[in-house]
Formats: sequence, C-alpha cells, structure tokens
Amino acid sequence: MAGHSYGGGRPSRCSGVAALLTALVLALSLFTACSSPHDGPAPPEPSPSVAASYRAPSGILLARPSDPEEDNTTFGVFLDLVRNTPAGERIRILAHSFSFVPAAEELIEAHRRGVRVQVVVDRGVSGDFKAPGLLRDELGTARGQSSFIYFAPGDLHQKTWSFTRTGRSRDVVLVGSMNLTYQSARQYTDVVSYVGRRDVRRVFDRRFVDLVRNLPGASARDSVRLGEDRAWFFPGYDAADDPLLAQLAAVPPQGARIRVVMYAWLDERGLAIARLLADKAAAGADVEVVLGPSIGEQVRTLIDDSAIVVRPGVFADGDDVHHKLTLVRYPDEPRDTRFVLTGSDNFTTKSLDRPELLLRLNGSAHGRYDRWVDRLVARGRSES
Repeated sequence: MAGHSYGGGRPSRCSGVAALLTALVLALSLFTACSSPHDGPAPPEPSPSVAASYRAPSGILLARPSDPEEDNTTFGVFLDLVRNTPAGERIRILAHSFSFVPAAEELIEAHRRGVRVQVVVDRGVSGDFKAPGLLRDELGTARGQSSFIYFAPGDLHQKTWSFTRTGRSRDVVLVGSMNLTYQSARQYTDVVSYVGRRDVRRVFDRRFVDLVRNLPGASARDSVRLGEDRAWFFPGYDAADDPLLAQLAAVPPQGARIRVVMYAWLDERGLAIARLLADKAAAGADVEVVLGPSIGEQVRTLIDDSAIVVRPGVFADGDDVHHKLTLVRYPDEPRDTRFVLTGSDNFTTKSLDRPELLLRLNGSAHGRYDRWVDRLVARGRSES
C-alpha cells in the first residue's frame, strides 16, 4: 500500500519514518479490529432506535424482484440488521457494487451512534455512485480508523455483510449473490445467513483484513471448513484446480440430478463447465439449467446441442436471475448425497482471478433451494 514519490529527489528520513508509522498504525488497527469487540469495558446502552429483542434471521434468504426496490425482502433484512446494531459493535461490508442510498444512510446513522462501520467497495464499479460517496463524506477513507470506506482498486466481486452483534444476535455473517444496488433489488437473489457462529465470523474477518491490506492483490486461500459447510476464497485457483469443477467432476452421473441457475456463463471456464455438465447428461444424469442474461454464444450452443434441459432465467417483464447456484443430488449410502454451491462465483474465467466466494452448503439447504428453482422453472414455462 506504500505510495510513490514523484518529486524525483531522495526521500527524507522523516518521510520514511512517517510512512513506516502509518503502515504500523494501519496494521495494528486492523489486527485489533479482528479481536472480540466484547473484550474490555461493556459497550454503552443501546440507543432508543435499537431493539434489544431483535433477532437476526438465520439460514437461506431468497428474494424476488421488487418494485419499488425498497420492498425487497433481503434489503429489508439488511436495513434491520444495521438499525439494531448497538454502539460499540462492528459492521463490515464487502461490496462489488453499492448504489442503494437507504443502506448508506442506515450505516451512517449506525456510525453516529457509535458503531464501527467498515466498508470496502469496488472503486471501478461503485466509485461514482451517490451511496458510497455519502459514506466517504461521513466515515472518511483512512483504513486505520474505527470506521472507514475503502474504494478498492482492481475487481472485487465478493459480497459479504458481517455484524459482531445486532439486537440479541451475535456473530452474524451474510454471504451470497446480492449486491447493495437498485438493480439487484429487481433480480432473483439468494443470501446465506450465519447467526451465532463466531467461527464463521472470524474466518470472514480474516478475509476482510486481508483484502483491506492487500487489494488490488489478495492472498490465495485454500478451502475453509464452516462446520458442515465449506468455503473457497478466490483468487488462487486455475483451470487445473478449480474447486467448482472438482465438485462437479466427483458427482457419479447415474441417478444424479444437477440443477444450475446462472447469471453469467462465459469464456473458457464457462465452456469447461458446460462440457462437464454435457458429459454428465450423456452418461445418465438429469441436468437442467436456468440461464440468465449473460450467456456466451459458444456456451449456449454447446448446451443446446447436449441432453441438458434449458430453462429461461430472463422473463417477459425484464426480471432476471442473479444467482450463481448449482444444486446436486445423487444416490449414495446410507442416504442420497445433496449439496448446493452458491456465493458470488459466476461461471467465468474472470472469477478465478478476483476476490470471490464459492460456498458449499450441505444438508437441508438443498430442499429449500430445490423448491425455489421449481418456482423459477414454473415462471419460465408460464411465459413460453
């Protein structure tokens, strides 16, 4: 993060010491921010706007397109989470795109009542939007402070919201396919909410600190266990060890059912995934895909020429899917294996080269998502 000198002369010893002190302050601040906010004196009593009885929703949050955007159910959850975060706690946001002004306004109110609000947005995508501009004016951009917004260079695509405490709920982390934008409110999206999971929050805290320190670069990470679930943080993978391809390649085709709902499916990685799914379908798997608005021509041709069943994910009124979903079920002993792959990872090569999250959910999540995909398929059929 060190800056560059354009004066042409030799830097003074004082300027070098100042730069070193600045770096040390940033590192110490971020390290301290990763520690438990409950160490030391008790935080102040909640303000009247904070409901001590509020409980964060856990599990899968599925949102339909909303008009007006403020009625989006997941946006409503986000605003409630922020409103009920008491003084002394911390909110951390990683956002690819952030234009939703009510979200910025609630974050500003939280900061004013004593919440530590830390936001990282993709500068290229969000730098000119009003919402992050409001946060910049209120929070400042100094990453060594307890509250800040960082306009990160490069391509940040992960979408994560975390809260040390909100209402009666501690250690709340939400991850998924929803951007904090008006456009995202008009799409089908999904978010997974972990509540009371300090282990999960610590994993995402480490990720947050790494990105704040190192963007536009980011440390490569291996997969991380989240109890029964599993997370892969990109970048750091390539075609040879792509975790999504590895998960799909391990599925035995006989008796398997694979359902995909994908916003963007492009280029060489997209073709590799399409070929793998086509091979599974040819070998006996039931493969069905719901295709969003950004599908490559070669990918579409390959899928159309295979035994894969294709469904529309762009609808007559302009609604579309923003999911990055893959549902898998196959016969196994003593019971069928079921899992869901979700997060922010589109089926594109670009995903391997930028901060992304691929999340594998095991167990009951499959049934909830399966019913959701049924509804998307039914809508497409009703419009055909």
